[in-house]
This record gives sequence, C-alpha cells and structure tokens, in this order.
Amino acid sequence: MIWTEGTSAGPAGRRFAAALAELAGRPALVSELPEALAEHNALLAGPLAASADPDDFFRDRVEEAPALHARVVLLRDRPIGGLTAAPTARDLALSHDTPISELEPEEGGELETLAELIAMTDFAAVYLALASGA
Repeated sequence: MIWTEGTSAGPAGRRFAAALAELAGRPALVSELPEALAEHNALLAGPLAASADPDDFFRDRVEEAPALHARVVLLRDRPIGGLTAAPTARDLALSHDTPISELEPEEGGELETLAELIAMTDFAAVYLALASGA
C-alpha cells in the first residue's frame, strides 16, 4: 500500500504503483492521507497482514514462495498547513504488525520534490524487480 501526503507525493505515488506492477509484478494500492487510514484499515487487519500468517519455519524456502504480506510505503511532501496524519498512519500500520517505510524528500521547490520522489521510487521498483527475478 502506498500512502501519500502532500502535493507532489500523490502523482509520485501513482507512478510508483504503476512501476511496481509493470517492472516487479507487484500489486500496489495508492491512497492519500488521511483517507488511506479508513480505506485500507480492513486490508491491514485481513489475511495480508503480517500478523495474519507468520512465516512457517518448516516451509521449503527453495520450492515455496513466501506468503504475500502488506507493507506500507508512506511518501511525504511537506504537509499542507503543517498538519500531518503521518503519526496516525505509523501507529495504524504498526498496530497491525505491518512494516512501514517512509520516504520524504529534502527541502526544495515543488519540481525538485517531485523529481526526488520519482527518482527514489523508480529506483525501488527496479531494485525489487531485480531482486525478485521478475
């Protein structure tokens, strides 16, 4: 799940989801904070949650692929008006034992911020594709 916050993070998140699907063959849902908290809460509590199916110690790691679990990637631009839902997003993800990664660009103009978010997420999608053999 890709959660976005800020003006530049929305388009970068949608591009990241498309790159994950195209390059790495991984599904991703994109939603903006704070709406993402309600929209994806059921997914965090369902069968994709990390706590729903702990890793089977006796699983054949050569023959069987690991179970698909949810992960939250939080793409943040500077919050509008200084208000942020990021702490609540972190708390929600961690309360369901779901890992969360946060990407926030360094200070800069809107174009620089968008370029940095796209560069980081493009790199992540390509790396995941190479690591998974897709």
